[in-house]
Amino acid sequence: MILVFSDQSSSRLIYTLNFIFNARGLHYELTDHKDTFIASQQQKFNYSYQTFDGIPQIIPCGLLNEQGIVSLALQKTAFRNLEILSFNQTPDILASIFFVLSRYEEYWETERDAHNRYLAACSIQHKFGWLNEPICDRWALSLLDFIGINPPTSVEFKVQPTFDIDAAFAFEGKGLFRNGAGILKNLLKGQFSRERERLKVIIGKDKDPFDTFERIIDVARNYPETRIFWLLADYSAFNKNLPSSHPKQTSLIQSLSKQITIGIHPGYNSYRNKTAFESEKNRLENLIEKTVIYSRQHYLRLSLPDTYNILLEHKIDMDFTMGYAETTGFRMGTARSVPWYNLHENQISTLQLQPFCYMDGTLNEYLKMPPQQAIEEVKRLKELVRSYGGTFSFIWHNETLGFQNHWRGWEGVFEASLDH
Repeated sequence: MILVFSDQSSSRLIYTLNFIFNARGLHYELTDHKDTFIASQQQKFNYSYQTFDGIPQIIPCGLLNEQGIVSLALQKTAFRNLEILSFNQTPDILASIFFVLSRYEEYWETERDAHNRYLAACSIQHKFGWLNEPICDRWALSLLDFIGINPPTSVEFKVQPTFDIDAAFAFEGKGLFRNGAGILKNLLKGQFSRERERLKVIIGKDKDPFDTFERIIDVARNYPETRIFWLLADYSAFNKNLPSSHPKQTSLIQSLSKQITIGIHPGYNSYRNKTAFESEKNRLENLIEKTVIYSRQHYLRLSLPDTYNILLEHKIDMDFTMGYAETTGFRMGTARSVPWYNLHENQISTLQLQPFCYMDGTLNEYLKMPPQQAIEEVKRLKELVRSYGGTFSFIWHNETLGFQNHWRGWEGVFEASLDH
């Protein structure tokens, strides 16, 4: 047991201490009673402006006692040879952890991409060179060492494959109009091999190239943490799956739900539209006859706090959106699942967030990595998670698992992700 002294308790402080201690199997108690703190024979840590002889102390910068979201002058400074954040010229390793975990900076007005997504390049981790490591875990371990606490000798490590089903099939079930439009588009582009492929699928000679669900089932048999997120939004420019009422879609979802945990993949505009989200979630629940408690946003579109308030209102227990499309790394500074801290309400929510480390398209389409370089990046990320603890969660899509076209040769990248 570690006794922590702070003359001001707050939900922000508790949230941070839970990550530092409880997430590592350590127990702490928070007190604001000086006499109790002085008399205790337990291991102690002082997070206050007061000084106690011989007790490790961090002077607060004030962020953990704030009520709202304020502008902050952020600088990089050092804590025992480790880089941390300084807030308005006051270094504070606890506030550094809270700032990154809570995604504080994402509530500020910043540049967004074409899909209104927060950019990795705007994050303080990118600017200070911390995005490629679980920096919050590094800070937590450094603080434990400062206090004189040996971290656990073993850490929990899980591999979690996740799959987004944006389009269950490339050609099947599309009907005359959609297939006809696709044929015309590909012919104009000179993509004749694509049309030969389509014809073979339509006449039943070949399997649809997006139908990789047997492979996903095989993965789920060996990795019980596997999750699938299914897009069931109304058809639009960015929502191109078959309707939820289509017999092929219906039978596929119902069959897979008996073998794999399925979550909702809310449509492109559902991240700020609770009516649309509710409709899509109901569609999935009606199909699988189960309560849907997992979610990941389509295109990773996320607006804080709106998106997470919608998820909470509709009884989602865990969201898997926290990561970047354009680069790999640790958006929350950890691979551990942590509760969402609602900065608008200034309280710890019941919604758990499971960050992911990379997405298939990030490696191939954004970063333009060749397969061997992608394998090395996957191994690097996995070893960091293994070292610091957490869940190595990553995203693939059913269409990429076919390893065709520009995904040819990427089997090794997927296998490296699974390999323990």
